[in-house]
Amino acid sequence: MNEILLQALKEKGIIDEFKPEKSYGIAVKADMPKSMLQYSGIYGASGATITIDITEDGVMSVASEPSPNNPTQIYEYSDDGTFRSTDGNTMNSFVKEENGRTYLWTRQYASLPGLGQTAMSMYNAEKLQPQDLPKKTIEAWNERDGKNYYLLNEKYTSLVYLVGPSKQLPGYVLDKRITSPNTAISELQIPGTSGRDLSGYSFFTQNGIEYLKSGASVLVSEEAVKPLNVANKSIITIPSSGYAEWYTVGNEDGGKTIKVSMSSNASFAVYNKEGACIYFSVIGEKEPITLPEGGTIVFAGDAGTKFEISA
Repeated sequence: MNEILLQALKEKGIIDEFKPEKSYGIAVKADMPKSMLQYSGIYGASGATITIDITEDGVMSVASEPSPNNPTQIYEYSDDGTFRSTDGNTMNSFVKEENGRTYLWTRQYASLPGLGQTAMSMYNAEKLQPQDLPKKTIEAWNERDGKNYYLLNEKYTSLVYLVGPSKQLPGYVLDKRITSPNTAISELQIPGTSGRDLSGYSFFTQNGIEYLKSGASVLVSEEAVKPLNVANKSIITIPSSGYAEWYTVGNEDGGKTIKVSMSSNASFAVYNKEGACIYFSVIGEKEPITLPEGGTIVFAGDAGTKFEISA
């Protein structure tokens, strides 16, 4: 929109030329005070955590814990007390606010071809403080470490089913502080998008099956997810709870193709063994689907909806 307005102003002769894009400039080399080392640690934002490591020679690395495959971001200390990217478009500093909390303050110029330049200034994350947990609490959460929890109550057209299973991380669960063997809460106080839509975790057991509630979402532990067992013909029915039905794809069914017949108020999605969605019926073509070995498949719809599966 900015670019369109600027082009219109230039055509009308109101402005003669566009101003050059802005930058904070590259870091001006300087000795970093050792007091800056205190800002290394784990920082939280809504549904995420990042690890910030600052070295004595003034290099700050920022890595996303939920997405360890994402490249680590590197910034260099500058003589004004900030850490800057090599292209000069991003500048970071740390602020201790009156509430006693420490924040990562990020300022950035971002340019998109044909759309112009956008400036951003926000508290990007809040430093999390370590805590001691009772032995019983530690044991309960350690048992969940590495488990998959599968979403049950999203509408069948929801794009959430494109994301795949939710995986729990050990220790401080993302931005959430563990408060008991079965609960964790987010206590972030960050203005703007990094502090919005906060939710906690609450585990409960029903009929011997463990469930996880987070906000309005309900998820089920991987122990409740059984193999699909593809036969010549089978029927899957959504229970009265309206919860989605999840299945794993065993070695014997990997590579097999299936056809799914269902009503219009339903959907199904297929994930590979890495948890990436490879087919979603809401946007996919209606054709035989090849099942990935070690993958999963979910069927979602209104209570009572039936899926007829044929091999």
